[in-house]
Amino acid sequence: MIRLEQCPQIEPDILAKLERYPVASRPKRWEGKAKAVVQFKSEILIKGLVIQSNKCAWCTLPVGQEGRRTAHRDHIAPKAKYPQWTFLPMNLVIACEYCNGFAVKGEADTVSVVTDIYEDCGFHLVHPYLDEPSNHLCFIFEGDGASVTIRSLSDKGGWTIEKLKLDTPGATMERAKEHLYQQRLSTLPQQQRDLFRNALFAL
Repeated sequence: MIRLEQCPQIEPDILAKLERYPVASRPKRWEGKAKAVVQFKSEILIKGLVIQSNKCAWCTLPVGQEGRRTAHRDHIAPKAKYPQWTFLPMNLVIACEYCNGFAVKGEADTVSVVTDIYEDCGFHLVHPYLDEPSNHLCFIFEGDGASVTIRSLSDKGGWTIEKLKLDTPGATMERAKEHLYQQRLSTLPQQQRDLFRNALFAL
């Protein structure tokens, strides 16, 4: 997981327009084409990718062009259950299509204690903005990096690993492949790195 020090900063006038929507209507508005919604979603994606260095907040694998995984805007507390936080930047991270898919976290209730102030809520999962992930889970590089496993250090870490399926053979294999790729890439001269990256993105 990635520890995020800040969430995307959205223009106050955009947030003000979104705040005018009745709370119950916000999840449906999320799917709409209103200008403020489109601007908000665009800013979340563009700025979120920069903040997260083009990596999924959950599995840490690259997303977007470099990772060839689709970048999704993922609501940490699901908007269907908590419509009041549909347009709250701190409730959104960038995730790959797998971690954000219904086969994984989907609409699982991630909130354990609800309060009026988002930051004071309790969460079942390790929260990228509010928690220090290294206190709850850790990635282990074994041997030469041929296997990358994840371990729980707390109940919250265990919940996160289970619900997001971060310890499946497929997820472990993808992290191992990414680690070996980066390891190999770091040994190449800069010119060869550039040629290799250009060849990859030209495919």
